[in-house]
Amino acid sequence: MSWFDNLKSMFTGRAPPREPRPDRVPEVVAEMEARARPCIRLAPGGDGRSRLGGLPQMTSDWPRSDGRALGLVAQLDLPTLRAAGGPGWLPTEGRLLVFYDFEHQPWGIEPSDLGTFVVRHEVGEAPLAQAPGDLHEDAQFPAYPVTYVQARSYAGWERLSVDWNRLSKREDRELERILDEQAPAEPAHQIGGYPAPIQADGMEEDCQRIVSGLFDAAIGAPQSRSEDWRLLLQVDSDNEVGFMWGDTGRIYIWIREQDARAGDFSKAWLILQCY
Repeated sequence: MSWFDNLKSMFTGRAPPREPRPDRVPEVVAEMEARARPCIRLAPGGDGRSRLGGLPQMTSDWPRSDGRALGLVAQLDLPTLRAAGGPGWLPTEGRLLVFYDFEHQPWGIEPSDLGTFVVRHEVGEAPLAQAPGDLHEDAQFPAYPVTYVQARSYAGWERLSVDWNRLSKREDRELERILDEQAPAEPAHQIGGYPAPIQADGMEEDCQRIVSGLFDAAIGAPQSRSEDWRLLLQVDSDNEVGFMWGDTGRIYIWIREQDARAGDFSKAWLILQCY
């Protein structure tokens, strides 16, 4: 708009015509697509080697926390997962076993939650373990076989560069609709990619803060970054399985890529979010 147009408006009392503002929705959608990451969704089916709940195939002792037996969240068969296009930072052999304190359901936001969840990597044949006699009833579930399906995951709104405060109401509604369409179908069980957070995004920063304080400083390990963290497993509340995390929440198990590639899952971290 020229200075002459502004001057004319002062004498005529009429506001000069506004220049049309470009629609920012296509720009934001383009960023979403450019930043999308592949992931693996867990769907019902398969031969049972990968499953939610049930009993693990393992040779090691049953994990405990403060004397309480932890329950099995998932057993993931790694050759099957990698053949389905699973993350290249995971081992190619064996299986991952994920355990959690179902009875108390810690949030994973404090260093004191260490030990209330366990991720193990086992290789080789193993019998079906017998559940300890004191395993709490809240941690016992029938085995629910799952299969692996390739998908795309999208960054949440907090990760995008858009200034949401400057969007028009129409743009805001349109982007909200697009984000809802891109959200995974529930129950949203997933490996790799972006999480589907229920509360604030940025769990990588929480994991980095806690785990680096617990392990890295004591052994003089090279400084890692929040960008190193990967979504190892996201498990939704699921009536078919019997899982209920808080009030219809999700648990998110995270691992640094360098730890996963080294086969060290002892520093994995779990965070619970719910409504």
